[in-house]
Amino acid sequence: MGRAGWLLLWLLALDARAAEAYRIEPEQTRVSFDVRRYGVRWIDARFRQVEGSFIVDRAGTGNLIDVSVRTDSLEGLDAGWNRRLRSSEWLDTQRFPQMRFRSTHVEFKQDGSAVAVGQLTLHGVSRPVLLDISRLDCPAPRQSCGFAAHTKIRRSDFDLPHGFWVAGDAVEISIAGVASRRDSRLTAASTLPSSPD
Repeated sequence: MGRAGWLLLWLLALDARAAEAYRIEPEQTRVSFDVRRYGVRWIDARFRQVEGSFIVDRAGTGNLIDVSVRTDSLEGLDAGWNRRLRSSEWLDTQRFPQMRFRSTHVEFKQDGSAVAVGQLTLHGVSRPVLLDISRLDCPAPRQSCGFAAHTKIRRSDFDLPHGFWVAGDAVEISIAGVASRRDSRLTAASTLPSSPD
């Protein structure tokens, strides 16, 4: 192999080790949650407005996930349920317009999945959660990624209503969608979504 060929291989290997920044595509991403009662799905809803970024650094420690949703973009069973879930009885979206997850550590597994440890802020309360990333598919030339992840929380941890008459305490939150490659020279701070005014 000539010098040019070795140089090309070296550049490809260097690029494979480099951190890659991606921006979530809102129109192709779904954030949903469900609440169960007696083991049966009781509430199933989604948030229409989501934004965020993530950095993939499989060879280093620069991995980062930062995702936020507008809570008033909630869309569920019908208009009546939407109003109830947005009201002060539940999410209180006027006081708490944003739900946000920001990772503090991401660990990749050999099968390609990953676990992200981070802080979830919801209803004015921040708690540590584990985000299980079941899919992160970034085919060459890695200009976009498909992803899927989920976490389980307890409503009581975020001062949300729970109990016999308002279904169980456990909530499963899922996110799945597509993200597009950004300039790899972007810093972590510049890839993150801005906070609402």
